[in-house]
Order: sequence, then C-alpha cells, then structure tokens
Amino acid sequence: MNGAEKEEVKRNKAVRGYIIRCLVKGFNNTALTRQVSNAMISAGLILSPDIGKYISYLEDAGYVEITDEKVTAYTAYSEDAVIRLTKAGVDLAEGTISDPGVDI
Repeated sequence: MNGAEKEEVKRNKAVRGYIIRCLVKGFNNTALTRQVSNAMISAGLILSPDIGKYISYLEDAGYVEITDEKVTAYTAYSEDAVIRLTKAGVDLAEGTISDPGVDI
C-alpha cells in the first residue's frame, strides 16, 4: 500500500468515527443524514455531501440503521433519512467493543 492509499484508509476510518460520534450527540442517538454530512463538510473531513459508502460500511457492520426501510445508505442523503445507532454502535462509541475500520 502506497502513501496515498494509507491516507485514504486513515481518512475513511476518521469519517466513520465522526459519524458514530455525531449520532451519540443526537437526540436518542439519531441524526438526519444531511446534518451529519454538513457537519463533516464544515469540519473539512469530506468535500462531497455523499456519505453513502461510509453509512453502508457502518450499516453492514451493524453499528447504524436507517429508520426508513425504503431508503438505502446510498440514497440516505437525497432522502434526508434519519440514521440511528444500534446497540452495537453504542458499544463501539463507548469503547466496549472495537473495530479497526472505525476510528473513534
């Protein structure tokens, strides 16, 4: 893996961790997709508001869920879906479990 690829991996982990931390701060461990995306743009973590690949990773790992069954991780931004932490997501945020792909 070259330097650019290592930086990409590091950034992906940071973005996933940021999403988890945003949800912890949200009401009942939830947040609107656009709120999370806009916060990350403001923080300089991402350039594009499309955070589908990050949500998909977290959803596949069982850390988050999208509250509307018709919405997928890749349409969550356009639908402004609500993302919620699962029990496993709370455990990850609290450090009870760890995931090398998420930098909390």
